[in-house]
Amino acid sequence: MTRARDGGFTTIELLASLTLFAIVAASLETLLLGTVKSNGYASRMSAAVGLAEDKLEVLRDTSYAALASGSDPQPLTEVLANGGIYTRSWTVSDATPVANTKTIRVDVSWTDGSLRQVELRTIVYQPPA
Repeated sequence: MTRARDGGFTTIELLASLTLFAIVAASLETLLLGTVKSNGYASRMSAAVGLAEDKLEVLRDTSYAALASGSDPQPLTEVLANGGIYTRSWTVSDATPVANTKTIRVDVSWTDGSLRQVELRTIVYQPPA
């Protein structure tokens, strides 16, 4: 005796498909959370590099004799406003790597679970008089 199927799914087929869907959904959730975290880190890194570049350009436009080390008095935001998460400092070293030069190093750091830091360097030259 054969029994005709009415075209529906059996309980076993439904359970198997739901199990497969749950596994795929859990994998996608992990991937999505990792992507969101990476995008946030990349955004903060880009902002830190921008802050370092801005200060480096200001220091490069400063006269050779007036170049000096320093830091911002308060933490900064991405748009140079006070009260942010970024701290920025710069160091000016005389006669490095050779005479009549100064090495400028700008450090920008922030914390997002652990301490992060961006460092940019440049060398300025003063021709001898």
